[in-house]
Amino acid sequence: MAADDHRSDPLGRPRPTVQDMLADDPRGVPWQLKDAPYEALGLGGVQTQEYLSKDFAEQEMRGLWGRVWQMACREEEIPEIGDHLLYEVGPWSLIIVRSAADEIRAHFNACLHRGRQLRDCGGSVKAFRCPFHGFTWNLDGTLKHVPAPWDFPHLSEERFRLPEARVGRWGGFVFVCLDPEAPPLEMFLEDIPAIYERWPMEHRFIAAHVAKPLHCNWKIALEAFVESFHVTDTHPQAASYIGDFHTQYDVWEGKRHYSRMISPRGLASPSLGGALTPDEVLQSSEPDAGPITVPDGQTPRRVMADRKRAQLAPVLGPAVESVTDSEAIDTIQYWIFPNLVCWWGHGAPITYRFRPLGADPDWCLQEVYLLVPVPHGRPRPKAAPLNLLRADQSWTDAKELGGLGAVFDQDAANLWAVQKGLRSLRSGETTLARYQENRLRHFHETLRSYLHSGR
Repeated sequence: MAADDHRSDPLGRPRPTVQDMLADDPRGVPWQLKDAPYEALGLGGVQTQEYLSKDFAEQEMRGLWGRVWQMACREEEIPEIGDHLLYEVGPWSLIIVRSAADEIRAHFNACLHRGRQLRDCGGSVKAFRCPFHGFTWNLDGTLKHVPAPWDFPHLSEERFRLPEARVGRWGGFVFVCLDPEAPPLEMFLEDIPAIYERWPMEHRFIAAHVAKPLHCNWKIALEAFVESFHVTDTHPQAASYIGDFHTQYDVWEGKRHYSRMISPRGLASPSLGGALTPDEVLQSSEPDAGPITVPDGQTPRRVMADRKRAQLAPVLGPAVESVTDSEAIDTIQYWIFPNLVCWWGHGAPITYRFRPLGADPDWCLQEVYLLVPVPHGRPRPKAAPLNLLRADQSWTDAKELGGLGAVFDQDAANLWAVQKGLRSLRSGETTLARYQENRLRHFHETLRSYLHSGR
């Protein structure tokens, strides 16, 4: 189907749809991409107080962050025994430590004597010694040393074992859960492990890890990165090669903890009115590549995918021949509730994480990982260290992000303006698109179910 055919499908989306484009791929499309599920979730919006209220933020701490599985780190960030880092959300601080070769634990970061944090930062140690009085624990949380033991006849080793959060692992990620009664991680992830079997995240490494405090609620930040509706106005330079209104948004009936979008590349936004030639679409996708044109009988989308496969060949080896056009260039993004967003395929190696920063609903922390496939036939490169930007810094200060830094600055320009604007929204409720923002509606339904029922 020609890219300039804008007849709408039953939902009103412009053609070609993502499924139309996938059907034209000569390599055949993997089962993971062959459906386009749409669960009608009504037309409601979100109450502004869910972003602004301190009371609501406190409810989230108890009912969500205190109960849900959440990604704490990548396994490769703590490769050796004794390596550890801190995972902090709201009032909680956890020490995520490799306590044995294939064992990772999450200790609550508090000395059982007077409560001082055992660790103020990550690093590598042989034991956890409190800087205040010297109480010391082994990496597995068992008690190692008590100063002046004669003065603690009431202390037992079992009572003084470090309390732990639950730990689960999938795809090279380490997840933690503070609720001892929550279902296991395998149930929480639903179909995600099967979906990612084609592109296993454990075969990737951290090529970049950048974090920045943002002056907005964590949900406002997250929601800005899980739809393409904003591309034309927020990222006008990309509207000429990203089919924003062509994006497929997927919510599966009965699946609470994940959703998906597939945002196609190689065609211009319908908002531009079909004014661009195929050569202009292709050139805009790689403005620094020099003159590039679309051969007769080809499409910008196919040329972009072929060029991407050529770039991937040294990394993937022979497997590159099975990479479909969509996997090569599109934004195929799964959102794992509540705050982890992983791109699938090779369109870009991006993973996002968002979380509250302290108890203030006006602040959050956004993290960007570039998770790159381990080169074919080569050992895993060392994980890049965290680059923590200040709130007043530009994302472009993180040179390791390349051109993405300028894109993130465009997104960031909206975030505090949304946080402020919500206070002036007289209706007290946002208005969401029926289809393009249905993932947001699905997210808030799941969030409310945790706050109301604890599950």
